[in-house]
Amino acid sequence: MKIGEEEKSRNLLAKLSHEDWLYWHGQPKPLEQCLADSNKLTINEEIRGKNVILVAEENGATMGLCWCTVVDRGIDKQGEIAEFYVEKEYRGKGVGKELLEAAKQLFIDEKVEVAFVWTHYGNEAAISLYKNVGFKEVTQLVMAFVPSGENTTNTASRRPQAE
Repeated sequence: MKIGEEEKSRNLLAKLSHEDWLYWHGQPKPLEQCLADSNKLTINEEIRGKNVILVAEENGATMGLCWCTVVDRGIDKQGEIAEFYVEKEYRGKGVGKELLEAAKQLFIDEKVEVAFVWTHYGNEAAISLYKNVGFKEVTQLVMAFVPSGENTTNTASRRPQAE
């Protein structure tokens, strides 16, 4: 895209938003509204981000951490829990819930449109915790490209197939 051609991108982004609303909200957002919203977008080459590492401590002991990122792409703001870990001896004691509630408040304060957290199928404790604090499983397929060329596929991380 060249300077001055932003309108072409805005129209495509509006159409994407129109279609995405069906997946995220179960109903389409009117295309006219998406077009009006896209006209408010500042399209530039700069992506701004923020990293916040929340740490749970008690009596000098570090119990866990929650590393949050907020990315402002100019068209939307997205949050992610990039890393999350609670020491084994503190699991099941509310430490993880406190960290995740603080992360959610950060995302609210930063006005993100959506925040993600990633885990592996089979990590039932993490899945349960994330659901208990308000994260929902979505039907989006996540695909990854690993530039090193290493084959990272392993059967333990694949989504279970119905029999």
